[in-house]
Amino acid sequence: MSNKNKSTPTTPTSTPGFAPKRFKGIDYTQRPQSYWDDSSVLHATLRNVKGENRRRLIRDFHYLDKLDQVEPGLSKDTLTTPERQSLGRIHPSFLGGEYLPDYQAAETEIARIVLDSTLRDVISLRARRTKTGLLRYSIVDEYEGVFYFPKLPSHDPLTLGQIVDWIDQTRVESNSDDGYGLGLIYTVGNFTEGEDIHKLENFTTVESELYPQLTNHYERLSSEWATATFLESKEGEDRDEIIRCLIKIEWADNETDADAFLKHHGL
Repeated sequence: MSNKNKSTPTTPTSTPGFAPKRFKGIDYTQRPQSYWDDSSVLHATLRNVKGENRRRLIRDFHYLDKLDQVEPGLSKDTLTTPERQSLGRIHPSFLGGEYLPDYQAAETEIARIVLDSTLRDVISLRARRTKTGLLRYSIVDEYEGVFYFPKLPSHDPLTLGQIVDWIDQTRVESNSDDGYGLGLIYTVGNFTEGEDIHKLENFTTVESELYPQLTNHYERLSSEWATATFLESKEGEDRDEIIRCLIKIEWADNETDADAFLKHHGL
């Protein structure tokens, strides 16, 4: 299954009008020494495992200090068709990531975007080392999606900030929400006016073993979007009713918390 990546002739942070998003407490200068550094046993085990549910099971073994007990078949990069079919019979979500394109020579996944969809769809961000030592980057999914993103060849691994900017500047050919990058575009695309926004706040997860704070950045970005969308939908409504709604959707434990939430946002 081949994916098409279409790059624009710009650097990772030079798209016209692009304003990088940054949150306090996150080190955007963090840069892994190598995308192929397997000094971490967990990273070495997970590195090119396609299936999202298999990756989660491997992490569970790691946290229980039982990584040495992982079945060899569980940590295979790619499963055979019968193996995938067997997993799909357990639950459709076990197919998430299993149909990603195979890795090219000297290519590895450096981050992934996981959607809370029925099939737990996965978008894979990859780096490939050329014969000259240059790193080239690509984005693939399980549906031959076309992604538009800035060119980012580099000799050294990207910093966390550059990864974030890459994700935020990437556009999907089939999606019309042009104001959003990959970190939010699927969440926004699944939002329907009048829907409880809190149900979508965690629809998209961005994760990476190489960039530990990447997930936190996008959790905060999603929370910021969800809050702004919620408040916009409640514009003109009675304050007490908004407070009751905040408690109902569990964004506040009680009226005091809800009142503080609204005051924090100037309401």
